[in-house]
Amino acid sequence: MKCFTLDDLVCPECGRFLNLRTFQSANARASKFPSSADTPYCKRWCSQHGVNLSGGFHGPVNCKSCFGTEVMEGVLECSCETWYPVIGGVPRLLPSKLRHTLIPYYPDFFKRFENTLPPLKNGEKTSLIDAMEVKGKEKTIQRFSYEWNEFKDYEDDNFSIGVGALEKEFFKGKRVLDAGCGAGRHAKDVLKQGAREIFAMDLSNSVDAAFENTVDLPEIHVVQGDMFHPPFKPESLDVIYSLWALPHTNDPPTAFQSMIPCLKSQGAIIVYLYNDARPFSYGLLGAMRKITTKLPNPMVRMIGFMLGLIDYVFLIRPYEKLVQWPSLKKTLVMITPSHIKLYSNRSFKTCCTDWMDRLFYPYVHYYSPSDVHQWIEKGKLSKTSIRTLGDYGLIVHGTRLA
Repeated sequence: MKCFTLDDLVCPECGRFLNLRTFQSANARASKFPSSADTPYCKRWCSQHGVNLSGGFHGPVNCKSCFGTEVMEGVLECSCETWYPVIGGVPRLLPSKLRHTLIPYYPDFFKRFENTLPPLKNGEKTSLIDAMEVKGKEKTIQRFSYEWNEFKDYEDDNFSIGVGALEKEFFKGKRVLDAGCGAGRHAKDVLKQGAREIFAMDLSNSVDAAFENTVDLPEIHVVQGDMFHPPFKPESLDVIYSLWALPHTNDPPTAFQSMIPCLKSQGAIIVYLYNDARPFSYGLLGAMRKITTKLPNPMVRMIGFMLGLIDYVFLIRPYEKLVQWPSLKKTLVMITPSHIKLYSNRSFKTCCTDWMDRLFYPYVHYYSPSDVHQWIEKGKLSKTSIRTLGDYGLIVHGTRLA
């Protein structure tokens, strides 16, 4: 984490500035200091000095030093008495009711800094030992943390599919939020398309994989946060996109509405949702998930591998071969299920990983275009479009009004 990101990050509980106390820092492996900056780079809040810049502060600040330093461990504190740890270079801006889920994953951090960290808020566990024994942590955090740290090298090139048709330089020079970033591969795609800065955010500890995968890219800032309580100041982002993540929240319409205030006027939001046009298939998957969501992660991974193997060997590969015959192609394209056609140009590993994905999560929601029209109306979005991708996907675009 670099200090200057706190010019845009806020307390997800109350929206106020955050003060940083650094426990451990390192030289940034990649730094991109704007040489033309003769005034403070940040416009609102200098966390390096704890100074509100909106009042016209013109004192000496060492912006170059800030850009060249990676804060690896520390704590972010708010005047509302809420605090958030920085662990492994990532600010963990989860609402306080979810903070206990971090402790079993990072016990060493909490043990080493137990006497330095602020006290837990009222209503939380009253001691570190009690907190570490909490059994009911969010299943979604557990599942996503496992998947994207195990498969952090997953590189299926599906970004252009997820965002749909965009203008050639749509992302150029823009500040972007990747909501539900997983291991960070889409954030790298956006950077290649000319984005100025990307905040890669996920609810789970997959942010560890995202940080590792993007640490050499100074324009990408990894944040652990919640779509329902996005830790960004209002009207700070040009684009928000969420691909294959929003349907796995417990309440996608509310998560969608919660992110809109972070957009600037004329800022764009893009989400990929699951189409409800295949009720039989989804009903069958739902019945399977009633079992698989209760199974240990490695067992679900093995089931995903076996189903992917069957799918790939007996359906996808034969389709790839037969569709090359001109006399069969037209008929095969008409009668073949959409998921077989979709995976015909993808790898065996992608097929297996995606099968595990289907069976893994406690929440999977499906929507029709008419459902999403209600979201758009409630969000008061303009320049909207809802495009269907076969019978399995909905690509939603909208622009925030002034």
